[in-house]
Amino acid sequence: MTRARSETIGTLGRSPARTSTSPPTQLPEPPPEPRPPPREGGAVRRWLRAALLDNVALKFLSMVLAITVFLLVNTDRDSEAIASVGLSYTLPDDMELAPNQVQEVNVKLRGTQRQLGKVGTLEPIHLDLRNAPTGEVTITPDMIHVRPGLTIESITPSSLHVGFDRRRDEDVQVAPHVVGHPKHGYVISNVTVSPPMVAIRGGERVIRAQPSIRTFEVDVSDKDASIDVDTSLVAPDGVTIVNNHNVGVHVTIIEELVTRTLQGKQVVVRGDGDPSKWALAPASVDVTLTGTLLGIEKVRDSLVPVVKLAKDDAKDPKEHVIEVVLDGLPPGIGAKISPERVKVTPTKP
Repeated sequence: MTRARSETIGTLGRSPARTSTSPPTQLPEPPPEPRPPPREGGAVRRWLRAALLDNVALKFLSMVLAITVFLLVNTDRDSEAIASVGLSYTLPDDMELAPNQVQEVNVKLRGTQRQLGKVGTLEPIHLDLRNAPTGEVTITPDMIHVRPGLTIESITPSSLHVGFDRRRDEDVQVAPHVVGHPKHGYVISNVTVSPPMVAIRGGERVIRAQPSIRTFEVDVSDKDASIDVDTSLVAPDGVTIVNNHNVGVHVTIIEELVTRTLQGKQVVVRGDGDPSKWALAPASVDVTLTGTLLGIEKVRDSLVPVVKLAKDDAKDPKEHVIEVVLDGLPPGIGAKISPERVKVTPTKP
C-alpha cells in the first residue's frame, strides 16, 4: 500500500523534525557578589565607645588620683609672694606724726604655695619711738610674725625716717557742709551750727593749715521747709577732735523772692462808653513784678493792664491821659508799670 506523499516527505522532501518532550536546559545562576568590607568609621566609633564607657568607675578614680598628685606636687614647690604689713607708732607725749608718713612696708615671703595661700593678714609692726629722737628706724625680720615654714626674703623699705611735729590744740570754726537744692520756688536763706567752734589737736603744721573743720553732708534736696540735723564732724588726716561730739545744723529754707519783668503787655480799655472808639498811646506797657517765685509764676499770665474810662469821657470825648492799673494783682505781689500813664484819644467816626 502506497503511503501518501504528504505523510512521508515533508514540504521540502525531508522528514519532519522531531519535537523533544524533555524540559528545557536551565543556565547556572551567577555566584553572589562578595559583601563590601565594613567602613573604618564603625571601628573607630566602637573603639571610642569602649575607651570612654568601659570601666567608667575605674577610669574616674584614676583621673581623680592623677589630679590630686598633680596638685600636691605643684603646691609643694617653693614660690614667692609679696605681703603688706601695717605700721603703728608710739610717740613721745608732746609729739605727733608729721604729715605723709609711711603707713606700711612690703615683705617678700618664700615658701610652698600651700603655705603662702594661708598667709592672710600679717600683724602690724609696732614701733616705739619714745626713745628715738632722730626718728630713724630700721625694720628687721624679727619684727614680723609669719607662719612656720615661711621665710622673709626682703623688706621694702627696710629703714625709714619718721618725722615728728610738736602737738598743739586749737579752737576752729565748724563749717556745715550742705548739699542738694530745695524744692522749686524755695531757697536756703541761712545756715547755723551749734556749737559754732570746736577744739582740735594735732601737729603744729597740720593745725596751722586747718582754719575750720566741716560736718558730714546735710542734704536739703526737695525740701520746702527749714530743717534741723544732728551730725558728726569729719576729722582730716593727722587731726583729732577733742571731746569728739555731734553738732546741730539748722538750715533755714524760705520761698524764693524774685523780680520779673513782663514786657509788652497789651493795655485794655474798660469803663463807660464804647472802648473801641478810643486809641491808646502807647498801646502796651512793661510790668515789673516783685514777690515769691511761685506767686509770680501763678499770676503772670492772668494780669491785665487796664485804663478805665469815666462817664464824662463818654459824654465829651477828648484826648487826655489816664493812669494804667493792673487787674488781677494778688496781695503780696508788688508791681510797677512803665509807663504809668497812657494817652487816650477818641477815634474819628
